[in-house]
Amino acid sequence: MPISFRILAALIFFLCFNTISVYSEEILEKPIEEYKNISGIYVYKENSEPRSSFSSSIEKVFRDAKIFYKFYQKGNGDYDKYKTITWESAIEMEEKNKFLQVIYSRRTIKDKDGNIIIKHEKRFDYDKQKIYYTASDRNGAIIKKEIFPIKGLTVDNEGLISFMTTFAAHPNDKRYKSFYLISNEPRLYRINVKTMKPEVLELNAGKINAIKLRLIPDMGLLTSISNALIPPTFIWYTAQSPYTWLKYEGLETGLGSAHILAYITNR
Repeated sequence: MPISFRILAALIFFLCFNTISVYSEEILEKPIEEYKNISGIYVYKENSEPRSSFSSSIEKVFRDAKIFYKFYQKGNGDYDKYKTITWESAIEMEEKNKFLQVIYSRRTIKDKDGNIIIKHEKRFDYDKQKIYYTASDRNGAIIKKEIFPIKGLTVDNEGLISFMTTFAAHPNDKRYKSFYLISNEPRLYRINVKTMKPEVLELNAGKINAIKLRLIPDMGLLTSISNALIPPTFIWYTAQSPYTWLKYEGLETGLGSAHILAYITNR
């Protein structure tokens, strides 16, 4: 998991804390649920040739009478402009008012020898209604930083797939029809959500009844033009609770990036 639509495709899942002031990378309290592990693959839409693979895990954590979810992902292969790399993503979200609210996220891209190429981090401060983005190099030096306002329900590339679970669970609820997405460019976009006809997917994991959602960047007067020029973005989830992510179709990161499919290989 964009007009660079980095928003359209930054797949997948991730880490960290209750407020920006108390963030830490230490292990939290013992989760109240077991890990849920997912493996998957990215392929080129045109010919289904493999591009990369990944594995993800989810923890549910009970802290201060609140429910948090920690999402982790590791992957290897080609991603965005990088070849033969590995990446690690992590995010923590709080379950609040039937939505998942991002607290902190991180994506680290490394070369084949394990050296950091770039690290993207975002901290969400809901008291100040601000999102703090930083990008750092292999030495930890900050090479880019931006501050964005929280205009409404907001997620980032790393948390998009997990965040959309609540939308899959409420396909006919008007509250689940739009949100804001902050990309690693970094830029802030408004996204509209359209529920498509249900489908039966045939994946490595078998035949699965699925809910299908389309994500449409709201570009104002340019929306119809962008829709005609940019491949559409779709996300599929299981039709029943817990609405597990199944498949993604769209640009990998932005204009000029690979048009991909990503899907689970286990259930």
